[in-house]
Amino acid sequence: MWAFLGAASAAAVLLGARLNRPAHRWPWRALAAGLLAFAAGNAYYNAQEASFHASHPVPSPAVVCSLAVYSLFTAGLFGLLRHRRVGHDLPALLDALIITTALALPVWLHLVQPLSRPDGLTWQQRAIAIAYPLGDLLVLALLARLLAPDPASVPNPAARLLLLGTLTLLCFDIAYGVLQLNSTWRAGTLLDFGRIVFCTAWGLAALHPSMAELTEPRSPPQSQLPPWRRLLVLAVASLVPPALLVVEANLGDVSGATVLATASGALYVLVILRLTVMVVAHRKAVAREQVLRSAGAGLDAAFWPEEITQACTTAVEALFGPRGRHAVVVLSAREAQELYARAARTPTRTGSRRVRERGEAAREEPAGLARYRTLLVPGAGLAADLAVRLGTPPAALICPITRPGPPAGAELRGALLAAGHEQPLTEMRGSLDLLASHAGLATERVLLRQEVVRRQSEAYFRTLVHNASDVILIVNDNATVRYASPSARAVFGNAELTGAELPDLMDPLQRDRVIGTLTALRKSDRREEHDHWLVVRGDDRVEVEVRCRDLRQDRTVGGLVVTLRDVTEQRQLEHELTRRAFHDSLTGLPNRTMLLERARSALLRGRESPLTCLLFIDLDDFKVVNDSLGHPAGDRLLRAVAERLSAMLRPVDTAARLGGDEFAVLMEEAGAPRDAELLAAQVLRTLGRPFRLSGESVSVSASVGVATARDSTDAQELLALADLALYAAKAAGKRQWRRFQPQQRVRMVERHDLRARLDRAIARQEFDLRYQPVVDIQAGGVVGFEALARWHHLGHDPVPPGRFIPLAEETGHISSLGGWVLRHATADIARLQRRTRRSTPPYVSVNVSARQWRDAGFLDEVCAAVDSTALAPGSLQLELTESVLMRRTDRIDVLLRALKDRGVRIAVDDFGTGYSSLRYLGDFPVDVLKIDKTFIDGIPHDPRQVALVEGIVHLADALGLQVIAEGIEAQEQRALLSRIGCRYGQGFLFARPMTLEQSEAVLRTGGSGPG
Repeated sequence: MWAFLGAASAAAVLLGARLNRPAHRWPWRALAAGLLAFAAGNAYYNAQEASFHASHPVPSPAVVCSLAVYSLFTAGLFGLLRHRRVGHDLPALLDALIITTALALPVWLHLVQPLSRPDGLTWQQRAIAIAYPLGDLLVLALLARLLAPDPASVPNPAARLLLLGTLTLLCFDIAYGVLQLNSTWRAGTLLDFGRIVFCTAWGLAALHPSMAELTEPRSPPQSQLPPWRRLLVLAVASLVPPALLVVEANLGDVSGATVLATASGALYVLVILRLTVMVVAHRKAVAREQVLRSAGAGLDAAFWPEEITQACTTAVEALFGPRGRHAVVVLSAREAQELYARAARTPTRTGSRRVRERGEAAREEPAGLARYRTLLVPGAGLAADLAVRLGTPPAALICPITRPGPPAGAELRGALLAAGHEQPLTEMRGSLDLLASHAGLATERVLLRQEVVRRQSEAYFRTLVHNASDVILIVNDNATVRYASPSARAVFGNAELTGAELPDLMDPLQRDRVIGTLTALRKSDRREEHDHWLVVRGDDRVEVEVRCRDLRQDRTVGGLVVTLRDVTEQRQLEHELTRRAFHDSLTGLPNRTMLLERARSALLRGRESPLTCLLFIDLDDFKVVNDSLGHPAGDRLLRAVAERLSAMLRPVDTAARLGGDEFAVLMEEAGAPRDAELLAAQVLRTLGRPFRLSGESVSVSASVGVATARDSTDAQELLALADLALYAAKAAGKRQWRRFQPQQRVRMVERHDLRARLDRAIARQEFDLRYQPVVDIQAGGVVGFEALARWHHLGHDPVPPGRFIPLAEETGHISSLGGWVLRHATADIARLQRRTRRSTPPYVSVNVSARQWRDAGFLDEVCAAVDSTALAPGSLQLELTESVLMRRTDRIDVLLRALKDRGVRIAVDDFGTGYSSLRYLGDFPVDVLKIDKTFIDGIPHDPRQVALVEGIVHLADALGLQVIAEGIEAQEQRALLSRIGCRYGQGFLFARPMTLEQSEAVLRTGGSGPG
């Protein structure tokens, strides 16, 4: 009976593999071999015991066959797993491990451990008894892993039968082990029914048609959250260790506590890993949902097919992420059909003949979703050109883009082709399917919109022709008008156009031109002509822009189409714009552009004789008029000046306004430069007379610069030279004129060269620092240094500070230069303080320009310089001018007090030379007053100067301020300052500006410097 039953089950497995034709048969053959070994072992065992009443040595042929069963079953189930492609499904693997661990725990506690203890069994008997349930658990674990990948789908019937047989066999082997412990096992009992169920169930599983699906690849589930049934099973499995612990505690035997703790820990780790996988999967799902939402918004807003392609490409790139190697292509309908036809001839990633047969059957169906489905194909199955475009990927996922509708009526609009590695493509299959369906909706919407636009355009253009402002005429070969649009009345008036000859409707002087244009269009190969005509409308002439097109071959037209547009107002506007482009809108005089154009023409005509001269005129006191009388009065004055200039010139001369209060006069055909000088003097006299503005007399003066063609033959340069001469006239005082001299050009070039050198010097930091000591006049010791910037440019003479400092102020480089001085001066003095180690470290005084005080980052710059150099606290002094304090703002107040909080001292430089006021000495946190050198120079021989300096010193003492006298050069000055109470001073008497090394030597000697 056993031999027949085992052979029948093995034959059923082999027959099912032949009838159902799975993609891979060898796993089923391994299972059939296992069934044969199982049947052989049991048949041998039963025969020995029932027929021959013989004992069973260990090991015996029955035991060997029984143990070989599990190796063959493991190989066969592993083959199913391998071809099922569930090896990378981590959630299913964790579920299978949790369930297997829970089932293995009671078996180990109540079967394996007891079997290892009895003394009546040999170790071979114990090992064999343990091997049976452990082998069953291994087979059960592989089956659980096989069933785990897609918990949401209907379980495979063949897999169910395999699971039923395995569970029955496990129960049988557990019972066998228990009876072995009790020594009550006998063959031929009711427990043998479990083996019968096992063999029958496995044979039926192989005969069921669903067995072929067990070797077909399956996509991992789209949702990583298991269904409630599996959650219930997992929950029960995780509660097995504590339940067993409770049972053993009630029985009073907790000998398996170590095993229970180990199993509990293992289950805890597995559950935590399962939760982690779920959280990670949930985050990925949320990210993909956000990407699809963004893609949906982009597709909803798409107006052109290119925008749909861009939205799909962006979404796929976001789904793959920056690290995933991928490529994406949106194929047209024709390309997609060719790709599906090629895929139907190429095995998919499943490699299943059954899948290929279903694909062949689908090709016989009508075009629809049944034919155009999502496919995962190998990269080798793509066309060569497409593979190159995608970078020869390992695999590609084809998602059809179809219009919405029933599957049988769906039409392929294209395909979304994503290429990359198989694993991410399989994971994102659902997302890409959804994206492709959104793209299908967007494509259908775009096509519908285009159709609606096309139909509306037809109606629109019909309405447009009847309501267009342009005149549309259809003209026959004999130049007669066959059709005129309703807008023709606006151009031709009430004249009857139909049947009239087109040339007769134009200006008589242009009729030949009209005939020539129409004739040229009919006889030449050109299909279009452009021209401008004059139309007669009563006593008026209307200028029209004409476009003629030959549509005689068009059956719907059959003539020449003449389109006319009234451009009369446009031409008038162009003339007005041209006039405004070359004239000043306020005075009506020519502007700079027209002046330069006329100057170029005059210079080309004149060359040497006659002479061309240019006068550059600037009003000296115009700002006073604007500030006192207002801008309307200033505008009236400018118009009056323009009238006077125009009235005094010859017809060949040109007066122009350059902008603001600047005017120019172009004098042509002058006999000699003297004529231009006389004209300049006349301009000064003419503009010097008072102007009457709204009943009020206003007087202004002017300065004039003169340049002639002998100075330059370039109009732009001539104007620049006149500007240089004007600059010289203003420097000489008001109401002056000056003629350009060559040395003015030299000064201009030198200034330009110095400015360029300064730009490079600022960029390259080509500056040095010198330090002039501040001396205690009475004690003679050095208390600090003033940092002074020096520019020793290689290849040039040193540039005095009086030249490059104002130029830096003018060009805006003073902030960069001042920042450089601050950083290097604090670093040098900090180094000097560390080297000399004096009880009162010397301070450093740095000049700060007004522009630096207005910079937003100046406070941070000072703090960074102090903190980075470790300068001694209170040893940084910043010098500012009185003009900064006089323009008091809230920002200056906050900045000064913030600097004081950081221990920075504030000094007022050149006190007494600016807008000296006693008020700001009390309002601002000033620490030091530096008396300007001009006060110190006269004190030895001017008693009033002595009294003034003495008053400043007493005032500073009363306010608690230090006083430093600048520019001390004689002993008499030092003695007098010491006598009146001025304690500190600096000047050439003590030392000239020194290098850092010389300053260190002075500090070490304790003197007041080389002087």
